[in-house]
Amino acid sequence: MKILGTATALATGTTKFKTSTAVWIGNTSATDDYDVTLRNTDDDADLGSITVPAAGGIVIHLDIGQGLRGNAALKGTKVNVDART
Repeated sequence: MKILGTATALATGTTKFKTSTAVWIGNTSATDDYDVTLRNTDDDADLGSITVPAAGGIVIHLDIGQGLRGNAALKGTKVNVDART
């Protein structure tokens, strides 16, 4: 995995990572699970959600224009999952 950005806290009312195709989401809480919500390209509807376990992390693949929302304990970083490019 290749890092393409800096760690950015998510927010429940602001969509982030709308120009990314892959985002690493890490949960900075050692005790609480938090949900990440996927927003559509018009940013007017939720497409789904996934839970990031306490002290865990996941890679989420997006289409350009989609974005993510979630608790500020979740930090995202734009990544390229194929480090050869």
